[in-house]
Amino acid sequence: MVSVETDVLVVGGGPAGSAAAYHLAHHGVDVLVVDKAAFPREKVCGDGLTPRGVKALLQMGVDPTEPGFTRVEALRTTGFGHTLELPWPETNGFPSYGVVRTRHDLDDLMLRRATSAGARLSERTEAVRPLMHDGWVAGAVLQQEEGEEPREVRARFVVAADGASSRFAGQAGVRRVAARPLGVAARRYFRSPHDPGPFFESWLDLYHEGSYLPGYGWVFPVGDGILNVGAGLLNTFRDFREMSSRKIYEIFLAQVPREWELTEENAVGPILSGPLPMGMNRRPLAVPGLLVAGDAGGFINPFNGEGIAYAIESGQIAAELIHDALVRDRPGLAHVYPAVLRQRYGRYYALGRAFVRAIGRPAIMEASVRYGLPRRRFMEFLFRLMTNLADGGEQVDEKLMKAIVRMAPERR
Repeated sequence: MVSVETDVLVVGGGPAGSAAAYHLAHHGVDVLVVDKAAFPREKVCGDGLTPRGVKALLQMGVDPTEPGFTRVEALRTTGFGHTLELPWPETNGFPSYGVVRTRHDLDDLMLRRATSAGARLSERTEAVRPLMHDGWVAGAVLQQEEGEEPREVRARFVVAADGASSRFAGQAGVRRVAARPLGVAARRYFRSPHDPGPFFESWLDLYHEGSYLPGYGWVFPVGDGILNVGAGLLNTFRDFREMSSRKIYEIFLAQVPREWELTEENAVGPILSGPLPMGMNRRPLAVPGLLVAGDAGGFINPFNGEGIAYAIESGQIAAELIHDALVRDRPGLAHVYPAVLRQRYGRYYALGRAFVRAIGRPAIMEASVRYGLPRRRFMEFLFRLMTNLADGGEQVDEKLMKAIVRMAPERR
């Protein structure tokens, strides 16, 4: 079997893998990215990035004001006859806007950014299984084309960033924490006369067979008259097993105004669906030689389903720790990764997990939307909390948010 070597092997070329590869290569580290797909490729997603995601892109040198990105200034949310427009909270450290760009384009852009920084890329290449040496993940067996001889890649570190299923990390002993939340979502593109303007649009009153569902529908402007239309549901709902992602999508689509013409004739592509692993619902997030990033680690924000920002951030954190370990020749430094993640996200995600357990009860979901949405001041604070936009400022809302998060338990 052919064998090659690299400092770091990154399994998966999505936002987490691209971020890890970019920041490693930027430091001069020899890094190889492998992905079983060829880019650009489709990816199930709402395609929206909050200011937190925009900041993460900027730290990779990606310009979110260039053509191809649709700028978003605020959230327009609807429920029980009320509609409220909420501008992004003011902060010192985050941009004042969000963006939309299809994952088909965004992931390719980010991956090319990584290769331009010096990362090597092998597409149509599957990481079949980890290479183990004395209990340490020391690389992977790769299969590039069916029928071809597998090859080994020896690496000092491996980053598993291969998405929600992450079979590679699973073979290294990473498991889903069943008690932590999981969502499902479906989306489809439509060409529509409806112009949302510079808004993310969300619907919070999804109703089915006597219950208000713990989830939401969305309409995001992709540009050129194309909309990303989708819906998601949390597994904290008592009848979750009886509700497919396609069903929740159809429930939402039935609520959308007919004049928007979201019809089969105006559809651009099929309905696609996928899981949303939330609240760091994988454990452990590092094993000797391997760090887990992005959806493979379950980093999606439980409050709002946002995943891209946390994928990029976790990839960057993994890269910085690995670089430090390589420079100091102290491999164990990289394995403070779970502790760093707990410090950054632990209490916030614990609060988010409590939130989704609460709204999993239809009566609480209904009361939250019916009585919360008309109260603008309350919704402004909740919007900041749900989008995790606090950066140490002195505003009252930031101080209150930090105080609430500090009260949450930092569970391992």
